[in-house]
Amino acid sequence: ALIILGACVENTFGKNLFEIVNKFQKRTKLSVHCYSGNDDLGIQHLTNGQEQHWRFKDAFFHATVFRCELKHGYEFQNYQKFVAYNSKWKNGNHANVTWLAVERGLYQIWNHRTPEFMYPWI
Repeated sequence: ALIILGACVENTFGKNLFEIVNKFQKRTKLSVHCYSGNDDLGIQHLTNGQEQHWRFKDAFFHATVFRCELKHGYEFQNYQKFVAYNSKWKNGNHANVTWLAVERGLYQIWNHRTPEFMYPWI
């Protein structure tokens, strides 16, 4: 029998969490497209203050990696592509990661701690 195990993605269940939050000061629509090798989470459009989160379980036999492309501005010309979650990052209980999108770029927060600047907009 062949058994295939991948990352199980759902909106409400799962051990791990990553989320994207639109924290722009000015009225800005943020386009969010996240995906893994097994799951395409679709394109979301977040207005100021909105967030999108995903809960999931890590794959058993390989690393679980989610990549995201965020865009904003006129015709979504400003963007950043990045790895939003990687199960290999975990040391201790780094299972929850939040990404804040602001004017300067993207900040990463592990388990509701202090934001750390990671990427400018391109």
